[in-house]
Amino acid sequence: MVDPPSPPIQFLRRRQHFIPDWRLFFKTRWKVITACLLGVLILEVFVFNLPTWQTLRAIPETENVSFLPAEDVKPVAGGFVTTKANATIRLTSSKIIKYLYLQSSPMERGAFKLINYTVGISYVGDKYVHYGSQLAMDLGVKDSRYINAGSYVHTVTLQFNEPKGTFIPVTQIVINPKVPYRFSTLRLFLLLLFAFLWVLLGPGSILWKMELDAKSLFQMVLLVLATLGVMFFYFVTWYSNGNYYAWHGIVKTSNGLWTNFSQYGDLANSLLHGHTYLNLPVSPGLKALKNPYSLSARLAIGKQGQFSFWDHAFYHGKYYCYFGVVPAILFFMPYELLTGKMLLTGWAIFTALIIANIFATLLVVRMAQFYFEDASLATTVLAIWILGIGSSMLQAAFIADFYEVPEATSYMLSMIGLWCWLKSMKRKRRSKEKYVSSAWIFFGSLCMACNLGSRPQFLFLALLAIPIYWTSVFKDRTLFSRKGLWPTIFGILPYFLVYIPIFIYNCARFGSALNFGEKYNLTGFDMTRATSPDSPFLAALIIFFYYFRPVTFVAAFPFITQPASLTPLWYPIDPPVGGGYFTFIAPFTLILFASPWILARGRRSELDRIFSKRYAHVRSVKNTVISIMAMLVASAVIITCLDGQECGYSQRYYAAIGTCFALASVFLIFVSFPTWLCREKDSSSFFVSAKMLLVFLLILTCTLEFLGLYDPGRLGRIPTVNLYRVASWFLFMN
Repeated sequence: MVDPPSPPIQFLRRRQHFIPDWRLFFKTRWKVITACLLGVLILEVFVFNLPTWQTLRAIPETENVSFLPAEDVKPVAGGFVTTKANATIRLTSSKIIKYLYLQSSPMERGAFKLINYTVGISYVGDKYVHYGSQLAMDLGVKDSRYINAGSYVHTVTLQFNEPKGTFIPVTQIVINPKVPYRFSTLRLFLLLLFAFLWVLLGPGSILWKMELDAKSLFQMVLLVLATLGVMFFYFVTWYSNGNYYAWHGIVKTSNGLWTNFSQYGDLANSLLHGHTYLNLPVSPGLKALKNPYSLSARLAIGKQGQFSFWDHAFYHGKYYCYFGVVPAILFFMPYELLTGKMLLTGWAIFTALIIANIFATLLVVRMAQFYFEDASLATTVLAIWILGIGSSMLQAAFIADFYEVPEATSYMLSMIGLWCWLKSMKRKRRSKEKYVSSAWIFFGSLCMACNLGSRPQFLFLALLAIPIYWTSVFKDRTLFSRKGLWPTIFGILPYFLVYIPIFIYNCARFGSALNFGEKYNLTGFDMTRATSPDSPFLAALIIFFYYFRPVTFVAAFPFITQPASLTPLWYPIDPPVGGGYFTFIAPFTLILFASPWILARGRRSELDRIFSKRYAHVRSVKNTVISIMAMLVASAVIITCLDGQECGYSQRYYAAIGTCFALASVFLIFVSFPTWLCREKDSSSFFVSAKMLLVFLLILTCTLEFLGLYDPGRLGRIPTVNLYRVASWFLFMN
């Protein structure tokens, strides 16, 4: 019998398009999807609600506080009062005590009572009390009033770590209560988000073998969902800290140093009224000071009732905003013109971050299409998350005050600018002649130039124009040549259009084009006379502090605590959060340390196959990509040294540093995991382990970042309701 002839290749290709990508995806991943959903179900129903199942057969014992053995406690109506600090109440039961519940007296709606306490236990036959770490609860949050007593003793002592005379509205304590089932929408969404990442990027995912196709509806939906996932994580960070209404207005302190969180709104209002100084009152005592930049002098007049605004530039008797003016022009002025009201700082930052995330995704896709012929869909999804989390913009979402406005704005401008630059390099459809679009290069340069008036450290990203357009200048002659005259003009013109007005703005305020006013800042030291340290070992110390500071873990929620400062106090520094960039903020960027092996000469044949042949010679594209990565890493190190030398340490300084490292990591993962390599090395345990390690580090980073929101030493003001509701998730282990 003769076999029928095979159909032509064109027919096979046409037939493959009739098989929807989503059917192929679910066909190959249904087991993983089922396992991930089952894991989410187990975590949500059984792990986080373990106390519910542990107390199903519990027989509660209710004890009135007035009848319990206690020390330094005076029962009163509605609770008790501590007669000395660290008052104690002892509870004893014939059964092992697993959990306790504090029955609070009726409280006004919205009121809260924060109580610090310590749980102590006594072993059978011994009256000595072994105390644990200090914990806290919000009596206004019902879930917060449950206490894990350890489940292995009959006697528990509660020590209330409050000063003498503290009224605690607790009337009864329930021993071994039935803990109700507690469902959390936020917790479920976070678990589903992590499961979504593992389904897309986990072992055996077909997305690693699927080439990126911008015309595929299935792929575009996944890229949109990945972007929305990053946005959701930003939203959780932003919303948890109450930034929808926080960080605005004037906060008055008893020492006379006032903080104006609406500094950008005031700047926009001043510009709309035709002047550059802020409409803020200046106290006579501040005007009379010979040196208003001296902190001790300002504190002295503060005791006399004379006030001064913190972190404002003060020059010739008027207040100015020394932060960049561009965010005020982009966000605050249009909002005031349209509504007549002042835009809240938190909303300006959130808007900038949402726009930035959209263009970050467009930039990643454009990078994949432009430089890498075999970029996979999974690598692109991973790159979107690496850029979104590794840029350190979660800090801006968390502390959404005026300090973070220029960081978020510059991040947004940089993502738009880089995308426009890559978008500007095109081919004519018919002749396939290469050219640079005048419009796209103009808008790209305009956005990059605006960083001077926002966060100048992001100007280092403007240097990427050199490797990006190197081939266009020296090989294709589409720039800096006769045929590329207009694109050249439009690429350079925006810098004059932006820089000249900013220089005029500086001259109008401080009499010098290059004087941005930072030296006139009313801060914790006299910046007009301060000098930087000149220790030769300081740069290495700064780099270690910023990059490799270890994470400090504790045994109670949030399991991460503020580490001790590892640097000498040469300038006032903000308290550190979690750990360093490579140990806490973005551990997945550790792939950068493998770049000497990934880009080694021994992989020349693989590298030549990786880089695209669509726009230029393989070698020139390879050199361009390597040059961009080297420039990004070098820029991050230089920015670190400059910021550390001049200003010490602050979490917000990671913005430009993290963006550089994250962009370099994105390029490197595209080099490391092309589609054809994922197909050929699918059976290689080392190659698969490397991919899974990156995905695991990404999910671990998101988990640590979420827990880090609730670090008690972090600068911020997480509402106690949000804090203790999340803390109650971990009742089974707290």
